[in-house]
Amino acid sequence: MQSRISIRSWLEPFPSTEGVAVVFDIFRCSTTVHCLASRGEGPLFVAPSLAEASADSRVLKMRVFSELSQPVSCLERFDNSPLEASSRPWRTGTPALVATTTGTPAMFAARNFSRVYVGSFVNFSALVAELNALNCPITLIPAAFPDAHHVEDEIACQSVATALEGFCDMPDFVKECAQAAKERILQSPRPELLARKIPTGREDVKIALEIDRFSQVLSLAFQEHTFAQVRREA
Repeated sequence: MQSRISIRSWLEPFPSTEGVAVVFDIFRCSTTVHCLASRGEGPLFVAPSLAEASADSRVLKMRVFSELSQPVSCLERFDNSPLEASSRPWRTGTPALVATTTGTPAMFAARNFSRVYVGSFVNFSALVAELNALNCPITLIPAAFPDAHHVEDEIACQSVATALEGFCDMPDFVKECAQAAKERILQSPRPELLARKIPTGREDVKIALEIDRFSQVLSLAFQEHTFAQVRREA
């Protein structure tokens, strides 16, 4: 089992794209995607960047979740926030798009793997169960830049690897792995930094670290260079 699991940066060439990849951007992209997908109100997409999405006319009819400092012409605009994704009104059938500075570029960097999953704590147990059922290499990818001190993505990767290499058929053990990771993240400066920096930061952190909030497993169907549609595996 151990030889099947690796943790790799998306900023360097992958030694191999055999098997599947799981991308983690805990604060906040991955969690925003999960919160939107859980509502099931309309098609959900990700784009490698807001600039590339802006060049596609389809974005004019989409609800866009991204860093607000970047301009875009669209139907509705929201921050890349799990709280916003969970609470904003959504007219049924309207497509939504998530485009961020590290999370979605990391997802597109991994597009040559046979499948790319959206990793998070909010579906930790379901994700571990899905990965454990596979018989192929698993590459875990922290979205944060290595020198950015965003420890949560690396810790998330480590916790999933520990669960898969341990007693992953024991639900209590899997949750213990997630809980230990959560405690490490809470002891880091990151939660308080986000709480001070972003109006929704404190609530976003709370949602992102809510273990097993959802039972869904999400992967990406890459349609072309600009968009990938989020789909449910379970």
